[in-house]
Amino acid sequence: MRTCPAVFLLAILAEASLAISFQTGVTSNSRRLGNRASTTLNATRCPLGPGAVSSQAVNGSGSIWPYQLFRSSTFNPPQLQVTRNAGQLAPGFLFLDPTDFTAVNATQDQAPLIMTDAGQLVWNGPYLDATNLRVASYEGKAILTFWSGLSTAGANIGHGYGNITFLDSSYTEILTVCPKLGLVTPTNTTYECEADLHESYLTDRNTLLITAYNATPADLRSIGGPEKGWVFDCLFLEINPRDGSVLFRWSALEHVPVSESKQPLRSTGTNQSEPFDYFHINSVANVGTNYLVNSRHAWSTYLVSSTGDIVWTIKGDTGGDFGPLPPHGQFSWQHHARARTITSNSIAISWFNNNNAFGVDNGTKFTTGLELLLPLPPSNTSSTTVRALRYLSDPSNPIYAASQGSFSILPNGNIFMGYGEIAVLKEYGPNSSSGAGDVRWTARFGADNLVQSYRGFKAEWHATPKTKPSLAVESAAGGCGKGYVSWNGATDVEAWAIYEGEQPGSLREVGRVGFKGFETSFGVASAFVQVGAVVGGEVVRRSEAVSWVE
Repeated sequence: MRTCPAVFLLAILAEASLAISFQTGVTSNSRRLGNRASTTLNATRCPLGPGAVSSQAVNGSGSIWPYQLFRSSTFNPPQLQVTRNAGQLAPGFLFLDPTDFTAVNATQDQAPLIMTDAGQLVWNGPYLDATNLRVASYEGKAILTFWSGLSTAGANIGHGYGNITFLDSSYTEILTVCPKLGLVTPTNTTYECEADLHESYLTDRNTLLITAYNATPADLRSIGGPEKGWVFDCLFLEINPRDGSVLFRWSALEHVPVSESKQPLRSTGTNQSEPFDYFHINSVANVGTNYLVNSRHAWSTYLVSSTGDIVWTIKGDTGGDFGPLPPHGQFSWQHHARARTITSNSIAISWFNNNNAFGVDNGTKFTTGLELLLPLPPSNTSSTTVRALRYLSDPSNPIYAASQGSFSILPNGNIFMGYGEIAVLKEYGPNSSSGAGDVRWTARFGADNLVQSYRGFKAEWHATPKTKPSLAVESAAGGCGKGYVSWNGATDVEAWAIYEGEQPGSLREVGRVGFKGFETSFGVASAFVQVGAVVGGEVVRRSEAVSWVE
């Protein structure tokens, strides 16, 4: 049969174009490729397969919580112990910051994490002490924010000095906000960045609310202390993230007397090195032009005006300006106060109601998720009483969280709670309102009082990392290879395109395997291999080419 030379030439060129590799480098992985003849392996004997989940659960030594082991990533996230009950879960990923709660090493690796509710890793951030990893909106775009820095110990325990990082959907750093506030510290130590770990809240006006602790002289005679005593004056500041300029500053000591504190004075407050932590600010968020400020140690939440005045106070024991609280409506040592539904005559506020504190009330009442409906303007008359909308707990698993924690209402109405120093996350159904909540999902990521996550969130997030996928290849049975691919932070990969060949410059696509989680494994039949991440049917990013055959 005769073949038209022009057609034959076009066919050759077309085949050559398919063999062009777009990789930018070649990596020798597992074994070095030496001088050799062609070593094409039998693709039938070494099939790609459909792709498989690849992670190994490893029992940690000593107090280390079990963790996951991968071939294509060196990071070892915790192995989640998941309990799934009936009922629909909200879509989205988990956002948490597991760290050691004590001096005991209880986590294999520490970093801000995104995971699926099935326990698969999605993204690990840098190896550091972080809090408050969450999805936020900044200048009209979804971003990630988290605090990182030094968490304090000793007389200054439970505070921090650090910065807030903004990441875009490629995990590129947009901003690092490093407040320089001129704080007085117990030891006169100076820190490069002075944002406290408790709050880093982006407002709807693209400003950032942060907390800070300032050692300050104060008269403590009203609570049995010295006239020339010392306290932590809790501050919150609204700042411009772009230049760090302070737009608003509020001092607890200027507005709330130390006698409001429920925290025992004990031996603190006598000198600068051991200030009395009478207020302990742990959350602040804007409510229009006002601010909702939470004090753990005063069992109180305040609405603060734009001029700094306290508009009203809701107290966890007496109700404050709102009068007596309903059954199950009292709270103490609480965290994460947030305004929910707001109308002209009412406001709903939620808390992570710890009900516990170390050395005071620990183990006396279990922790709840609480939401109260408060009448506006405040009144303590019987016709305008406070209503308890939710007081959530898991009767089958009562938790006594003495520190930290979060309460979030998800877009589908479900409630998500992180239990702080107890390494547990729970998702409740939307109609949960009494103590016996509709617990739909529970995950544990560490041992009690050894592993903590200051807060825990669930949210939808879409990201395409600026980095390349990571590929590792090992020898497998029958002279075949086995590949392992991951792409740290990628959320929308649907498949992996596999490219193989005998030379790095002549790789061609041999098939595709399904995306099976953080790390996907597949069979390899050729000396060189490369993978491409498929999103929306198109390859959007390729790994390096890897050689593995001797």
